[in-house]
Amino acid sequence: MRTIVAAVGFYILSVCGFFASAAPVEIFVNQVAYEQNGYKTGIVKTDRPVDHHTRFELVEKGSQKVVFSGILQASQQVKDWSVNNWYAIADFSALKTPGTYRLVVKLAGKTDSSYYFPVQPGLLPAITIPAILQFFQHQRAQSPEELGADQHVLLYGSDKRVDLRGGWCDASGDVSKYFSHLAYTNFMLPQQIPMVTWSFINTAEQLPGLIHKAGIEEAFNDEALYGADYLLRSLSEEGYFYMTLFSYFKKDPEERRVVGLLADSKTTPDYQCAWREGAGMAIAALARISKWNRNRDYNAAQYLAGAERAFAHVALNSLKYADDGKDNIIDDYCALMAASELWIATRKTVYQAEARKRASNLCKRLSATGYFIADDKNRPFWHAADAGLPVVALVRYLDIENDRNFRKAVLATIKGLSIII
Repeated sequence: MRTIVAAVGFYILSVCGFFASAAPVEIFVNQVAYEQNGYKTGIVKTDRPVDHHTRFELVEKGSQKVVFSGILQASQQVKDWSVNNWYAIADFSALKTPGTYRLVVKLAGKTDSSYYFPVQPGLLPAITIPAILQFFQHQRAQSPEELGADQHVLLYGSDKRVDLRGGWCDASGDVSKYFSHLAYTNFMLPQQIPMVTWSFINTAEQLPGLIHKAGIEEAFNDEALYGADYLLRSLSEEGYFYMTLFSYFKKDPEERRVVGLLADSKTTPDYQCAWREGAGMAIAALARISKWNRNRDYNAAQYLAGAERAFAHVALNSLKYADDGKDNIIDDYCALMAASELWIATRKTVYQAEARKRASNLCKRLSATGYFIADDKNRPFWHAADAGLPVVALVRYLDIENDRNFRKAVLATIKGLSIII
């Protein structure tokens, strides 16, 4: 979902002072919070390289004392940003004392400092996770007009109507609902509503104490179930998922259709999801939430049955649904997620076999220089939304894989990627 990007953009820049030629010095810090024991850096932007002995300091708010100092790393240029500016990293990861600080740099006799920022254990997720939850609560497609129209929405090119109530609107300016968009690009399509649902489930399981402490446990779990209900409602009688409920950017809810999308928002009847078009992550989310044994509109048995039915169908038909008719890296990591979650939920060998096959495929895609190959030739993998998902899929697979040889290959792949992450 494109809107998830807005939920995690927390870097705030502070501007103050001047450097040498009177060009402004900018200090970029995470004004929300830094994790006490985590990686902590600021970035100093100047109009020329800083001296390689240039120091930075951290000043504590209450005492106004310098509590940490270090040397700025060598200035670098990012020419896609600007050909006139230089950026130097201030790494203060070694600071472990909780408190509120500002980053101070002295250049050409002038002092520049950032806004104050906190360093605390668990503060960043404590602030951001409730904010993300509230964001998706507000993005629910649950207005009376949407619920009324989506209960009997038309399939493009057909007189058949289906019930696709629920889910989240894509953005404030687009009240469509996507399993994935940009499917026609083959390599750029993101995982959207299915990945959001899986992420809610994963976070609820990985950070229960934090969620409980924030007082959002019930609401957070309900949002995960709300997403799962939409995924199951989007599963067709035939066994594929409906990819897109499109608004055509019109205000009339009755104009909404289930469609496949081409460039310039041209619509087609190709609305069946391949692995990479949302099916893999939808199956993964349904399989995983089935272990909760909690009900909303559906129950655990229905979630698992839907995941298994969809897996059987997509395994046979994904290449037919994919726009170019062949697997790429996105199919591999999405199918791996689906198979791993079903293997964890059922312990069935059919899912074990598929998970091992897809994990091996991903391992084979690692180039000699440490990046993934996206296609069957030499295209490097890069992605605006899914960049880390191949590794997340491999790590989740390791949660159940006990075979030494398979584990060794996957761990070697993850470590091989670390040189560029």
